[in-house]
Amino acid sequence: MEYCIVSGHYMWPDLSAILDTDLTTKPSTRLDPIGSLEQPELQPENHVYRDPATQHFDWVVTANHRRPDGVLKRIYLINGLFPGPTVEARPGDRLIVNVTNSLEDEPISIHWHGIHIENAMDGAVGVTQRPIPPGSTFTYNFTIPADQSGTFWYHAHSGLIRADGLYGGLIVHKPSPKPTVRGLLARADEKGTASYASYDRDVLLLIGDWYHRSADQVYSWYMRAGSFGNEPVPDSLLINGVGHFDCSMAVPARPVDCIFRQMNLSYLDAKGDAAYRVRAVNTGSVAGFTLGFQNKEFSLIQVDSIEVEQEDSNSAGVLYPGQRMDIILRPGPDKTPSSMTIDLDKECFRYPNPALASIQTFDITKSSDNTSSTISPSNNTISLSEVATRKSLLSGLPEKAHQTHVVYTKIEKLSINHNVPYGFFNRTSWKPQIDTPLIDLPRDKWDGNQLVLSTGSSTSRALPSDKDQDLWIDLVVNNLDDSGHPFHLHGHHFYIRRTYQAPVGWGAYNPFTDAYPPGLAPESSSSSRADTPYDLSRAQLRDTVYIPSRGHAILRFRADNPGIWLFHCHIIWHQASGMAMLLQI
Repeated sequence: MEYCIVSGHYMWPDLSAILDTDLTTKPSTRLDPIGSLEQPELQPENHVYRDPATQHFDWVVTANHRRPDGVLKRIYLINGLFPGPTVEARPGDRLIVNVTNSLEDEPISIHWHGIHIENAMDGAVGVTQRPIPPGSTFTYNFTIPADQSGTFWYHAHSGLIRADGLYGGLIVHKPSPKPTVRGLLARADEKGTASYASYDRDVLLLIGDWYHRSADQVYSWYMRAGSFGNEPVPDSLLINGVGHFDCSMAVPARPVDCIFRQMNLSYLDAKGDAAYRVRAVNTGSVAGFTLGFQNKEFSLIQVDSIEVEQEDSNSAGVLYPGQRMDIILRPGPDKTPSSMTIDLDKECFRYPNPALASIQTFDITKSSDNTSSTISPSNNTISLSEVATRKSLLSGLPEKAHQTHVVYTKIEKLSINHNVPYGFFNRTSWKPQIDTPLIDLPRDKWDGNQLVLSTGSSTSRALPSDKDQDLWIDLVVNNLDDSGHPFHLHGHHFYIRRTYQAPVGWGAYNPFTDAYPPGLAPESSSSSRADTPYDLSRAQLRDTVYIPSRGHAILRFRADNPGIWLFHCHIIWHQASGMAMLLQI
C-alpha cells in the first residue's frame, strides 16, 4: 500500500522560528544567526515501521551571504537553508523533488550520491541532463531501491557549486521487523548484527573542508601554471554548516570579514547507557579526514552505506570526499570530559596555509574547571581502506568477470596546455557536453572530450551465455599520478578486489600483458594466497575507492543499471580539470 507524505521536517534547531512553516511551498529567508548550531537527531521511527510512501519536496535554490565559520561568504541555499534540508526515507519510497533555480545567472543540477536510480535522474550535467537554467524548475522523480539503506547525500553536480555549499543529507532508514519504543530502536535483532546494532539516537554530521573565497576564484588560481599543480589548501572546516575560525589567522593578502563563532557539539553527549548512531559524511572539496573521540568508543557498522564487519575503536579514517561512515558511539565514564577531533588528511596540502588548523578538537563535555579537553592519539585507528564488508554481502560475487577494461589516469601539466594542470583518463581530459546531454545524443555526436567504455554487445566483448544472467565487469584503474585519488562511480557500488601502491616505479597493472599484478609475482612476493586479488572473501563493497599514488585498483561490479554513468575523482578541482570518464551500460 502506498500513501503520500508531504515533508515539512527539516533538521536545524536554531531555525525553530520557521520549523512550523511548510518549507516545501514557502522558502525561508531568515539569516542564520551568529552562534552555535545544534544538530537535532534524525527521526527513524517515522520511517522504519511504515509502508513505502511518496514524498514530495519543493526546493528553491538561492544564494546569499552567510557566516558559516564567522567569515562572510556568498553561499548557496535550499529553501533558505545551508546545508540543504535533510531528506529521510525508507527503501521503496518514491521521492518527487521539484528543484527551482532562483539564481541570477548560474545553471544547477542535483546528484543523489550513492543511490542506484535510473540514469535520467542522476543529475550529472552534460551526461544525463541539461543544467537547470535560472528561473526554471526540474523535477527529480525516482524510487529508492528496495535493497539500499544507510547514509547518502545529495549535492550539486554542475560546475563548482558543491564547493560553495549546495548539498545536504539523504538518509534511508532500514525497515524494522517490528515496532519498538523510542530509545530501543533496532534492538529487536537478537543476533546483534551490524544492521540492527543498538542505539538510542540517530545523528547526522556533514563534515567538510571550506574555502573563504568562492570556488570559481579558487579554481582560477589552481588552473594556472603558477600553481604548479598544487591543490588549493582550504581555509577552514565545517560541521553541519558551522565552524569556528580564528579571525587573527586570516592571510593578510586575502583579508576577510570575520566574526568569532563558537561550535557546540553537546548533542553528542550520550547520558547513562544511551548510545548514538552517528552518520558522518565527507562533504569537502579536497581533504579526507580521520574522526576520533576522547573518552568514548564506537563500533563502525557501515561504510558507503554498506554493512561492514564490526570493529571497535575511538578513531577511524581516512574518510575521503564523497564517502560516508556510520558508527555507534557509546558513552564514556560519567562526568568525564569528552571531545571529538577531526584530523584533515594532508596529502593534498603541498604548501602552508596559516589560516587552517588541520587538526581541530571540539568539546562535547568540558572538564569541571571549564577548560577545553584534548584528545589523546589513538593507537588503534580503524583504517577504512582495510575494513571488510560483511561476508553475507559477498556471496553473489562471481569468480570471474565477463569483461575487463583497463584505464590510466594522471594529472598532467603539458606545454600544449600552457603547463596548466589538467586531469586525464588515458589521453582524454573530460569536459561535460552542456548543450545536449549524452543520453539524448547518438554516439557519433559526442565530442572528443568523452572517454566512454561500453559494455554493450560486440565481437570483442564477452557477454553472459544466458541472456538473463548478470553481466559482471572488471575495471582496472591505474593511477600514474603522484597523488592518490578518491574515485566515485555513479549509479552502482563495486567490489574492490585489490588496491596497491608501488614502493618504487609506477605500480601499473594490465591483466592483458602482465602475468601477475605488481608485488604478487612468485619471485617477488612471499604473500599467502589470501593476499592476492583473487581471494574474493577480502573484497570490499563501496561506491568510492581511494587509489593511491603510483598504484592501481581492481574493481568488479554488476552492470545491471542501464545508462551512461560518470566515474570521476571526487576532489572537485581534479574533477573540474578533467579527471573523469564514462561507463555505458
